[in-house]
Amino acid sequence: MKKCVISLQSYTHAAKAQKLLSGRGIEAALRRNEQSTEGCGYSLVISIDCDTVAKILNDYSIPFIRLRNEVK
Repeated sequence: MKKCVISLQSYTHAAKAQKLLSGRGIEAALRRNEQSTEGCGYSLVISIDCDTVAKILNDYSIPFIRLRNEVK
């Protein structure tokens, strides 16, 4: 099963993205990146394709650093 990992610059952006996705029925796990050089370094782990997540976040102007699809 695919999962999408989204890197965000701050806890605030990560929490906003998590709330936005949750409102659409998409569960997102918030986690802190231990060795980030990009701001505070938070990620969301989601069990859907990154293209779908990117569209939602872009539509609501929530900035993110990078998206990557992973296989569980």
